[in-house]
Amino acid sequence: MEAATHLLKNTTANLTLASRTIRAIPSALQSRFGDRIATLQLDVNDEKTLIAACHQADVMISCIGPSGIVGDTVAQVCKKTQTPLVDAGGYDPVWHRLEQAEAITASTIPLIINVGLLPGLSGMFPKYVIDATAQGRKVKQLDVQYVGRDAWSYNSAWDIINGLGDFGNEKGFCFIHRHQMVKVPMRKATNKAHFPDPIGRVSTMLLYAEEITRLAKQYDIETARVFGANIGPRATFVALIAKVFRLYQSRKGIDRAAKWMAKASKKDMRKLAPAYGIQVDITYESGHPVTAQLMLADTYQATGAIMAIATRAVLDGKTAGPGVYSLHEAMTSQRFMQDLEASGLLTFNTAKSIENK
Repeated sequence: MEAATHLLKNTTANLTLASRTIRAIPSALQSRFGDRIATLQLDVNDEKTLIAACHQADVMISCIGPSGIVGDTVAQVCKKTQTPLVDAGGYDPVWHRLEQAEAITASTIPLIINVGLLPGLSGMFPKYVIDATAQGRKVKQLDVQYVGRDAWSYNSAWDIINGLGDFGNEKGFCFIHRHQMVKVPMRKATNKAHFPDPIGRVSTMLLYAEEITRLAKQYDIETARVFGANIGPRATFVALIAKVFRLYQSRKGIDRAAKWMAKASKKDMRKLAPAYGIQVDITYESGHPVTAQLMLADTYQATGAIMAIATRAVLDGKTAGPGVYSLHEAMTSQRFMQDLEASGLLTFNTAKSIENK
C-alpha cells in the first residue's frame, strides 16, 4: 500500500489495486483519492487473468512475495504482453531467466526488477556516490556495507533466509576482483561500520551481491566487496542457525526459519527502532578516498517510495529504455536520489555533502 500511497500523492495516475482477496481501501485514501482507485481480485498463478490485467495497465507494479516462490511468474507475463514492470523482488534467479528470455526475444518495454532496499537502493546509492565524485577518475576499490532491522513479514523473512544460500547457488564468502569471484575463509570475511544512532557500531560479513557485481563491470572497478548484517539480535540468531544448519537448502527449511525470523524480529522491535543503513567506501586510482552513509527508519514505507519513484520514471519515459534492468541500471542516480530525498524518508545522508569533491 505504501507504493500506491506515494503514487496517488505524487502523480495523477489511476491505480488498480490487485490482490487474491478484495481488501477495503484505507479510509484516508478512499476519501481523498477514491475516484482514482479500482480494485481487482487476482491470483498471479491464474495466467489468463494476469494477462488480461496486464493488457489493461500502462505499468505493472509487483509487490508480492516471497520472491523465491513467485519467481518470474509476473515478469514473464509482462514480457509476453509487453507491459512495463516494476518488481520489488526478482533476485538473481529471476534476473538470469529474464536475460535468457531476452536473448531469444528482445522486449520492447522496460522490465525493472530488484526495486527495493536490498537489492535496489543498495545498488543505486553506491552508483550515486560514484557519479557524484568520480570526475573522470577510475574506481580502484568499492566497499559497500548495509545493515538493517525491522519486524520482518513472513515473506520478507522467507527471502532473507533464501538469500543466505545465494538463492540456490551458494557462493560462500567472496568478493569481486578484476571481474572474477574470489572466495575467502570466514576469518577474513568480516568488516565493521559505525553509523549514527540508532544503529551505532556494527559488524558485517562478506556476501555476494549480483547488483554490485554488475556495477563493478559497468564502471570497470578493480575490486568490489559487499558486507551485510541483520542487526536485530534475535533475528540475527535465527539467521545464524539457518546458516549453520543450511536450512536455506530446502523449502521446508526456509519456511521453518522464516517463521522463526518473523517472530524473532517482532520481539526485537519491542525495544529497538527499525533502521536501515548503507555505507559506501570508494578508493580512486589517484588514492583519493570517499565515504558516504545513508540511513532511513521505516523500511517498508521506504520500499514503497522506491517502487513509486521507479514507476514514475517509467510513466515519464525517463528509464533506460526496453530491456531487463536492476534499479541502478534503469534510471539516473541523480534523479532517483533527488526524488528519494524529497520523500522525507531519509534520516541521515552524507552524500549531499560530498558531491563534486
